Amino acid sequence: MKKMLKKIEIKPLITTIVLILIQTAMFFLSKLVQGNPHIIGNFIDEAIPFNVWFIIPYYSWYILIFAVPYYIFLKDKNRFYKYIINYFFISLFANIIFLFYPSIVIRPEFETTGILTFMTNFIYWIDNPAINCFPSLHCAISMLFILIICTMKNANIRFKIFIFFMSILIMFSTLFTKQHVFVDLVSGDILALIVYILFNNNKKIVKKMQELLKL
Repeated sequence: MKKMLKKIEIKPLITTIVLILIQTAMFFLSKLVQGNPHIIGNFIDEAIPFNVWFIIPYYSWYILIFAVPYYIFLKDKNRFYKYIINYFFISLFANIIFLFYPSIVIRPEFETTGILTFMTNFIYWIDNPAINCFPSLHCAISMLFILIICTMKNANIRFKIFIFFMSILIMFSTLFTKQHVFVDLVSGDILALIVYILFNNNKKIVKKMQELLKL
């Protein structure tokens, strides 16, 4: 057990935890100071049925936000710095949008009759009211997983395929669990793409991040 603990890199895990805490702090701060939320959605969302099974990939996102950056760090430290930069700016820009255009999702009501509905109701209880939905951070970060992992030359091909399909499932899960609407998904993906294009190959910012973290 001690040998296993020695092999585990602590610094990237701490960095990831701090990053997520910063994102969470920005999220709750935006909730405190924003105005009245807008109800968004259209006929696409009305055509998408609630499906409790999609709560499983939805929950998996909370595992991947720790597992994916750790894998990136082990394979390519430079790309890990890029991941941190992209994640931060996605969170920052999303929360700026939350401030100027707060939104809310109307969720379905149902009784808890099994473990999956209990898991869904727990998410509903934690994230109540369901505001700060546009853009979806679940979808934006999932798109970041695809952009970073699938462009890594030294990443395992099976892992690439796994991350790609899991990320797509997570995006769909936001719709089928009624945590988000279609425009949240699209805007989240667009946000991730814009941030990736702007910052992923910015050598100055990457160098500053390297000097800051010194991993």
